[in-house]
Amino acid sequence: DALEAWRKNPMAKRIVDCIIDYTLGDGITPTATGQLGSFIAKWWNHPKNHMEHRLPEICEELARAGDLFLSLHTNPVDGISYVRPIPKDRIIRIETAPNDWETELAYHETQEIGPPKIWLSPHHPGADEAPAIMVHYAVNRVVGALLGESDLATMIPWLLRYSRLLEDRVRLHWAARAFLWIVTVPSNLVQAKADQYRTAPDSGSIIVKDDAESWDAVSPDLKGFDAQFDLRAIRQMIDAGSGMPPHWRGEAHDVSLATAQAMEHSASRHLRRRQLYTRYMIAHLTHTAYTRDYALGKTRAK
Repeated sequence: DALEAWRKNPMAKRIVDCIIDYTLGDGITPTATGQLGSFIAKWWNHPKNHMEHRLPEICEELARAGDLFLSLHTNPVDGISYVRPIPKDRIIRIETAPNDWETELAYHETQEIGPPKIWLSPHHPGADEAPAIMVHYAVNRVVGALLGESDLATMIPWLLRYSRLLEDRVRLHWAARAFLWIVTVPSNLVQAKADQYRTAPDSGSIIVKDDAESWDAVSPDLKGFDAQFDLRAIRQMIDAGSGMPPHWRGEAHDVSLATAQAMEHSASRHLRRRQLYTRYMIAHLTHTAYTRDYALGKTRAK
């Protein structure tokens, strides 16, 4: 549902874009000193990784799906791990340690043909010998749950209501361009005029009539002014779910500079929390890739 909303609803797309823009800014790059720093630079900028360009893509997936499954395919020659994201809907089962549900051991990915493919996590005893492993990151996760929730989850019903309401308004306004002519004539001429105007006159036609015949155009009254309050109420529900002020999506209305600055404080704090998790995710992913390199004996420093 979140993926379809992101593809088809401009407001959903804008919300995800704002999350990425404010979380990543101009980019986040891990650095270190010594041998670890040399590995990071080589791994981060490797042609098969291009993490600088891949990072917005995987952060968007995290915001849309609430979960991010990344496989690391380690090259035994140079020890570099290639990062490849796996869609969440392909993961059908997560194995955890018997006494600790937070320690994930393996992930089952559905296949078009045959049994599911099993990916080992870094916590699995056989992870060092596996040619590829998988790491899992999640946001908006309920305590006790193995999977997270999309940032769009609470807004999807209201996004659908807003889309339907807008579609109805578009149809009504299209119908409003049509109108009816009511022609008033003496009672003894009703049948004759009905036969004469059985087909409506073409646009631009000239009709000559006497004072006994009057024409009135009747069009629908859509109460468009009243509809704005319903539309605004739904947009406010969407804004409450996203935690972002309305002027971030281009709706200024009567928002002053002082009000806008006050609105941005809570939104920035919320996105700062996501930025901190993104920073943890990058550090953990980098550490996992380096650990794989160390396990192969390609680097000396642990």
